[in-house]
Amino acid sequence: MKFLDKNYTREALTLALPVMITQVGQVSVNLFDNIIVGQLLGADALASVSLGNAVFFSIFVLALGFSFAIPPLVSEAHSKNDRKTINSVFSHGFVINMSVGIILMALLFLGMPLLYKSSQPANIIPNTVDFLSIMAISILPFMAFQTLREVSEGLSYTIGVTKATIFANIINIVLNYVFIKGLWIFPEMGVKGSAIASLIARIFMVIFLYYVLLKEEKTKQYIKDFSLKISIFSKNMFEKMIRIGLPTALQMFFEVTAFACAAFICGLISSHDIASHQIALSMASFTFNLCIGFSVASTVMIGRKLGEQDFVGLRKIGINNMKITFLFMCFCGLVFIIGRDILPTFFTKSEEVEVIALASKLMIIAALFQLSDGIQVTALGCLRGLQDVKIPSIYTFFAYWIFTIPLGYYLCYILKMGAFGMWIALGLGLTLSAVMLVMRFLNQSKKRLNHNA
Repeated sequence: MKFLDKNYTREALTLALPVMITQVGQVSVNLFDNIIVGQLLGADALASVSLGNAVFFSIFVLALGFSFAIPPLVSEAHSKNDRKTINSVFSHGFVINMSVGIILMALLFLGMPLLYKSSQPANIIPNTVDFLSIMAISILPFMAFQTLREVSEGLSYTIGVTKATIFANIINIVLNYVFIKGLWIFPEMGVKGSAIASLIARIFMVIFLYYVLLKEEKTKQYIKDFSLKISIFSKNMFEKMIRIGLPTALQMFFEVTAFACAAFICGLISSHDIASHQIALSMASFTFNLCIGFSVASTVMIGRKLGEQDFVGLRKIGINNMKITFLFMCFCGLVFIIGRDILPTFFTKSEEVEVIALASKLMIIAALFQLSDGIQVTALGCLRGLQDVKIPSIYTFFAYWIFTIPLGYYLCYILKMGAFGMWIALGLGLTLSAVMLVMRFLNQSKKRLNHNA
């Protein structure tokens, strides 16, 4: 018996590869921010950006989770050729996403003064606040982009999003250098310049993607039919999307805030521990975001099979896509182990010997939990395709907040193991999450099969 199904693997890769390129572009915005800030400004500036991003993404991920209600509904409606429902999901999704974005942006501004009472190194807080103030504004263009993206991916058109992300990433890299160092007519802005570059890149993304989708045959009619007339909205559709989006948002929130809290716990030790944590996290986030391609492909493929009532194919797709992820993350883990002494040097100045040495140790742990991280995000994509989101959110809460954070605090701070102890806890938490989510998918897909028999 073959390890992978040829047809399902080809379909998964066709959907996943453009999304993976898109995710590379999106995560590269933060990856290059970290590299450029670390190389140009040093470890303290990198720690400021790390702390700012930890807070930003802890809040932003809630908005992102709501947008993930769009693809399974669009995919299911597309399998039935139900254009009316797709238009409805598009309009309702836009309103939900922008509303949530505005609320969370306001929360970020209101909560920023608390950073001065967070027991973090005092010298990094002013730069963190400057960085975070600008990043908060970028939530709005990004959520407009995310709405367009999720509708497009639900329709199995992914290359347009990839193009938008690649061009935006180039703009971000160029503007980072210009604004941080004050090239041409611009003053030297330091950490604040990095955030302004990201904001401009995100505004460009939504404008570019809108025009791409307007010209694409698969999507142009939905762009033209898009409307915000009050008469088209219904309470039932809002409730349906929130029932899917809220648990998904909470699931993502629990995971991301666990890593954000890990940064704060590392900060109780030293700014070097935060910087080393951020370097290893940047690399782990890079491969994790690649696996989101397999997660999105799973959501779309399983959502389509759900619409067709093909539960045998649905189960096979989920298992096959998790196998693909397993093989891919084996390769990524090997790269981490081989490059553990070289990769950290890209993120900070060569004289930051202590930061580089600690980051190198963290890369070994990151390599080991690559398998768990990839499999759990793919399993979540499978469950999202089944529109099963409530129980998975409870699983992630338990894995990250009941298990990982207390263990991480104990190892890092109480036992004085620093960032190394924190990362041991993160690896164990991801493994626990992966086991529970895979078992959930296997059980739920088996129930569908038995019910249909």
